[in-house]
Amino acid sequence: MNTWNRHRRGIMFIIMAAFFFALMSFFIRLSGDLPTMQKSFFRNAVASVAAAAMLGRSKEKFRVRKGSLPWLLIRSAAGTVGLIANYYAIDHMNISDANMLNKLSPFFAIIASIFVLKEKVSKTEWVAVFIAFGSCA
Repeated sequence: MNTWNRHRRGIMFIIMAAFFFALMSFFIRLSGDLPTMQKSFFRNAVASVAAAAMLGRSKEKFRVRKGSLPWLLIRSAAGTVGLIANYYAIDHMNISDANMLNKLSPFFAIIASIFVLKEKVSKTEWVAVFIAFGSCA
């Protein structure tokens, strides 16, 4: 497959992902007065079944490296908290505003990396952060 076709295919996958995430937000709002925790539980239950099926079909064995289990659990907890917060935002805000906050997460990660990881941020990254937050106003 040549480069042009791979780029077109990648663009189509990005557009499809955006569409299906928007559709997911729509159905979360459409589910009505169900508690946020119940919505997130069933979403994670479906994702767990899909992940288990993919792991079962994989030729590689699933294993956790020694010493990485605490970090894996922290990452899982942070992802769950993020999902619950996103569902709460979808239930209590305009869907467009909630999705915009969700899509800004990489920029929040840049800012958090300064304080948590003591990383140096380049001028290009600062410009991207200012443009991202400026376009939200």
